[in-house]
Amino acid sequence: MITEIINFISEKKENISTDDIKRKFNLSEQDWDIVYPFLISNGIKINTFDSMNLKCEDCPIKNFCNKKRCGG
Repeated sequence: MITEIINFISEKKENISTDDIKRKFNLSEQDWDIVYPFLISNGIKINTFDSMNLKCEDCPIKNFCNKKRCGG
């Protein structure tokens, strides 16, 4: 599904909102909270990371992520 979302975003040359993506792929807020970090890690910039108020310890993919963003 991540690849499908990335393709969808890439095909849309205009600014696309998170609501557009959620509607297109029928994503709940909980689904979006999981998908969003994967999009960021694939170079997709929709909003800033701060817009989610997401910290590493709160991240839904923290057990799978190999990024060292938290400083320790």
